[in-house]
Amino acid sequence: MDAVRGILSFGVSMGQAPTELQNELHQLETKLLTARVLVSRCEWGIVKNKDLVEALLVKLKHTAYDAEDLLREFHDRALRQEIEDAGRSRTGQLISSSLSIAKHLVHASDKRIRTAQGKLNTVMAEAEEVLRLVGLDRVEPVQVMPTTTEIITASRVFGRDTERDQVMEILGVNLTIDRADEMNQVITQLGLGVPFTTGMSAGSSKGMRTEAAGHGGGGATSTPNSAKRLKVNSSSFTGGDVSVLPIFGIGGMGKTTLAQLIYNDERVRAHFTATIWVCVSDLFDIERMTKEMVLTISEPNFDSSCNLGGLQAKLKEKLKRHKFLLVLDDIWQITKQQWEFFYAPLRHGLEGSMILVTTRHENIAHLVSTSNCKPVQLEGLPDDIFWEFFKRCAFDKVEPESYPHLQEIGRRIASRLCGTPLAAKTLGRLLNSNLTKQHWMNINNSELWEQEQKEGEILPALRLSYLYLPVELRRCFAFCSIFPKDYSFKRHEIVNIWVAEGFVAPLGSMHLEDVGIRYLDELRSRCLFQTDPKFPNKDRYVMHDLIHDTAQYVSIHECFSVKDLSGMTNKPRHMSVEVDGKSLSTMANIQNLNKLRSLRFGTKLDIQITWFSHLSNILFLSLEGCKLKCLPQSICELNSLRYLDISKSDIEQLPAKLWCLCSLQVVDASNSCLRTVHQDVTKLINLRQLALPAKASIALSKVHGLGKLSCLRNLSYFTVGSPKGAIGELKGMNQLRGTLCIKSVYMVKSKEEAAEARLVDKKFLEALDLNWERGTRNVERRPIENEVIEGLCPNERIECIKLHGFGGDRLPGWFNPKHLQNLRSLELSHCVYVETLSVPHFAGGAQGGCSNDIVSRAFTHLTCISLVRCSGLKNLDQFLSPKNLPSVESILLESCFNLESIPAHTFVGFVRLRDLRLSYCTSLVCPQAREMVLPPSLQRLCIESCGQLERSFPSCLEELTSLTVLDLTRCDNIESIPLDSIPCRNMLKLLSLNSCKKLSSIGGSGIPSSIEYVSIRDCPKLVNPCKTTI
Repeated sequence: MDAVRGILSFGVSMGQAPTELQNELHQLETKLLTARVLVSRCEWGIVKNKDLVEALLVKLKHTAYDAEDLLREFHDRALRQEIEDAGRSRTGQLISSSLSIAKHLVHASDKRIRTAQGKLNTVMAEAEEVLRLVGLDRVEPVQVMPTTTEIITASRVFGRDTERDQVMEILGVNLTIDRADEMNQVITQLGLGVPFTTGMSAGSSKGMRTEAAGHGGGGATSTPNSAKRLKVNSSSFTGGDVSVLPIFGIGGMGKTTLAQLIYNDERVRAHFTATIWVCVSDLFDIERMTKEMVLTISEPNFDSSCNLGGLQAKLKEKLKRHKFLLVLDDIWQITKQQWEFFYAPLRHGLEGSMILVTTRHENIAHLVSTSNCKPVQLEGLPDDIFWEFFKRCAFDKVEPESYPHLQEIGRRIASRLCGTPLAAKTLGRLLNSNLTKQHWMNINNSELWEQEQKEGEILPALRLSYLYLPVELRRCFAFCSIFPKDYSFKRHEIVNIWVAEGFVAPLGSMHLEDVGIRYLDELRSRCLFQTDPKFPNKDRYVMHDLIHDTAQYVSIHECFSVKDLSGMTNKPRHMSVEVDGKSLSTMANIQNLNKLRSLRFGTKLDIQITWFSHLSNILFLSLEGCKLKCLPQSICELNSLRYLDISKSDIEQLPAKLWCLCSLQVVDASNSCLRTVHQDVTKLINLRQLALPAKASIALSKVHGLGKLSCLRNLSYFTVGSPKGAIGELKGMNQLRGTLCIKSVYMVKSKEEAAEARLVDKKFLEALDLNWERGTRNVERRPIENEVIEGLCPNERIECIKLHGFGGDRLPGWFNPKHLQNLRSLELSHCVYVETLSVPHFAGGAQGGCSNDIVSRAFTHLTCISLVRCSGLKNLDQFLSPKNLPSVESILLESCFNLESIPAHTFVGFVRLRDLRLSYCTSLVCPQAREMVLPPSLQRLCIESCGQLERSFPSCLEELTSLTVLDLTRCDNIESIPLDSIPCRNMLKLLSLNSCKKLSSIGGSGIPSSIEYVSIRDCPKLVNPCKTTI
């Protein structure tokens, strides 16, 4: 364990740690490793005899926790002493202090270590005896992490098209509309990936939670008995009041996915003028849901900061103009009074408006339903369809026919799953991990199936998925139960918490965070996490409700989520507090929970904190969103704290001594009101992540001694100072990731000084932003700037380079395809002395006897180019060439006033170009032989005040088949844009023609019907100009 390694390395380095102390620590660590394996066996033992094993398992876990706490205390104490000693200047003080700490550790702690060992020995012996009695005296086979993981990302829907059409008939949707793109062909979600339809973005962006539905790989399947799975009143309605149709059924049956199918069907979108999706979950928060609805149907800059009454009034006014469909997904609990209050503004929608509700509970379904819409009960998939889906999950990419012996076992397992898709996914992935008869038989013969369960319950299947997890993953999974249902886990957030908790074990030379990411990917591959459809491209994940229930079940004596602390008698290790205003007074009881390792607040209230000094074992503390102005000084007593989350809080300043908590690994103050960072932040030598708001990030960039934070993985800004804050501070910060912006580069005096930053060693950096700052340019400094930038050579893995205010007149030698092989984005702004860009040529090798061959290399991965206010730039002929930039997708040239020549006639060779924006390049020359020719791939074309480039119109539009945005401004010589004859006529979504003085025609057919927005201003020769939104 880290604790043992830390204290031993300290003792050895001091030369004073006695042998017996080292032995005791090693023995305790060894016992703990054995205890964790024993915990795993006891979890299997509960399956055989819960009454006999459960209490012992709880005792074993808590005894192991206590031992871990003791070892960590040693580690933290040694680390603090090491930092204090490093700050002393005299050797005598250092030796004296070392002797003192060694003696203290021996005399004060030896007895505690032996006591912890004794307790572990006793409870482990008891556990071994009990396991022998229940027939588990042999060690269960240990599940290990696979070398690689494969995550299913797409599938097809199984057996829900009939239900979909029946519900859509109740909604009043005409099912005879053309179904060329029929939705039941593809739904790319197995609960593991993003939805298949572009329309999903509207629902997913508003809190949509994915729940498993019937899935598989053979296309949507409808059978004669499929109607039996949907119990619904046969009557339909044709308008009138806003009707409410509930869909209910047990968890994992596919209610949410059925709602998604309906919500995203093009016929539904055509039938309603507004569609809204709100994920409700276990808290019926009327204000949050009302705000989401208002934001969905309002303009992007709408101010939603008013109170609930104001929000309801705005919602009422908005809905008066719409026939809307509102989906309320996953209602857990609600009173009649809550529903009536929430429903009041919804009554004002246009005739035919509809509310679709999903819930597990039949009583809720009847409470919210209107008289013309009887609740729909969703039942399990029929046996034949379910078996096809189960086979897809269990066999994945191999042919089931190749394993006839497994199919027979699989049918027996599938028959126990009540036709529930979620159970098929999770258990299918477990079976797929080991395609052997023994593995499948072990699952089929598990005693879990024999335990009492309610009709339709699938928890036994999910518990089996948990028990077959590798030991190191079980704690990570169980811990997540302290977060509320439908919580959106950020990839790096949850991994960093696992690391802080000590759940992630070292693996070779891998960084712990990378091992943790491997853990998360493995849990995803087993369907225990799924991509959050609200954030499909942002590494966010959710747990299905039943998966969350399973996590709560297996962590019942360790993890708690409470709303009232008044009756708290347990001693939890991990706890989430969701108090409201009425129960704030019970917060003082937290001081009695001195075993807590994790404390998370889900409240946004102004809580009074008086109990930090009682929580010496806290590793993870989250005060996210709490209305706190400051933290009490007592937080500085949390010497074991690894992870502090004060994001979205009102905290403006942290206690000065907080920065002396040298065990801190993560401080998340993002989106908070924090303004400053104390100088002592440099004492946090274990800090890996420091997320700050903009003002605090700027303050951090000016702190002297940042180079001491050699473990830091993110640093938004570094401001070069003199003499303090020299760029050499960056030398040892080689764990930096993401983007690094170095400000005030003009303070660097030479190439040698620049090289001290050792940017070339920062192999994890993705983007480098070098900012000289405007207003500091000096013509005499050009040679110096040219030298300085040579010394700022980044690692060859860099993907994005930004230069702002560079005062030199040539780019550095390292700016070449040979070194920047992974460059994807290049941005130059206010580089006023650079006259030209080119792709260097290099001497070739000695192949074929020609040692001096000149070969040209290309920036093969460069996709985005942005050149802004580079007023000295004159020629880009040697740079903007398809041969040199074969992958370019976006080009922006703005305010390059002296730019005369670009090879516009070759732009047709940019076969991937999607976005071309040229503005205020007023000196551009465009002879007839070099008129602009554009590729069919182009989707956006924006031209403004670009000299003779206007001569290319309208001929340059002739090959554009994909153009959706055309924006021409101050193009004084363009006379016509024949919209009725260009290939992209039916693709255009936005047309903007402004200040085109000679424009007299846009085609005889007028504005194409596909256009959603058109703006025509100050075009005096154009007949019937319009300024409107269509």
